[in-house]
Amino acid sequence: MEVNNMEKKQYWLTGRMCLLTICVSVMAQSVQARTWNEIKQSGELRIGLTGDYSPLSFRNKLGHLVGFDVDMTKNLAHSLGLTVKFVETSWPTLSADLMVDKFDIAAGGVTKTAQRQKQFALSNSVAKNGKIALSHCSKKLLFRTLDEIDQPNVKVVVNPGGTNEAYVNSHIKQAQIIRKKDNFDTLQAIRSNRADVMFTDLIEGKYYQNQEKGVFCIASEEVLAGTESHKVYMMDKSNTELLVKVNEWLAGNTKNRLAKQWEVVQ
Repeated sequence: MEVNNMEKKQYWLTGRMCLLTICVSVMAQSVQARTWNEIKQSGELRIGLTGDYSPLSFRNKLGHLVGFDVDMTKNLAHSLGLTVKFVETSWPTLSADLMVDKFDIAAGGVTKTAQRQKQFALSNSVAKNGKIALSHCSKKLLFRTLDEIDQPNVKVVVNPGGTNEAYVNSHIKQAQIIRKKDNFDTLQAIRSNRADVMFTDLIEGKYYQNQEKGVFCIASEEVLAGTESHKVYMMDKSNTELLVKVNEWLAGNTKNRLAKQWEVVQ
């Protein structure tokens, strides 16, 4: 069958598009995490942080990145003879960013889960944790249990991408769910009484309860059933040497000293 010039051009463009798609796909799949030797040669340890989870990583009034895990990973890098580089990420993109090697370690509030354990190498425990209900102090006595919270007239606020959203999706069936773009907006909704309750980690709840007395109060009487967890550092599964070095460092005294300074549960 004879093919005219226009058809030839269309076939050529289609072929180019297919080739480009294949190349992009191959490139995406071929991204490899840096080995320990490559990290060491670079002189730099890259740490992925969301910067929105007090007291683990957040920005102070001057805009500086501070927190327990900021200090922890600075000390970790120093112990390995490296400088630290903080890379901004978000909860919805955290795993994908690690998979394409944007950073060597994800930190700043990563909860150990079965899914993450399948996909990545997880360190030993950095801090103990569990979910609690956080509300404005004026409403504290109204939301002591999950049954009291999951009512049609209650507004539950949550930010996307993390274990807080997973908890809300699994447990909230009747209450109104308000979804905010990040943790800052979630907290502001409680401050301004535009929402009644947010679920968060005990670590974060205690921090805001201490920092903003009379505003934030932990409403739940104890850690919510089935949510007991551990914060960890997350790395590529292939990076076993880095994992060993991180775990060796976690066994030292620095973690306990900084946990006391930042009032993080051990």
